Amino acid sequence: MQKIDARGRICPIPLFYTKRKIEEMKIGDTVEIIADDPTVKDTIPRWSKEHGHEVLSLVEEKDNIIRITVRKKEDKKIFK
Repeated sequence: MQKIDARGRICPIPLFYTKRKIEEMKIGDTVEIIADDPTVKDTIPRWSKEHGHEVLSLVEEKDNIIRITVRKKEDKKIFK
């Protein structure tokens, strides 16, 4: 599993990191995003769904740390 540590970064930076990492991954690979900006609970799952990927888990831990696990499912392009 790939990991992205985006703590201390505010959106849209964690989303940019996620997008770039998923573009490098193979279909079926997973990435865990660790962040402390609460907006990632909305932006990353919404972006993932729009682009055909699967959110496997979204967990908010103590100290407002958010962990989101996403599986790359396909290379769906909205804009060509």
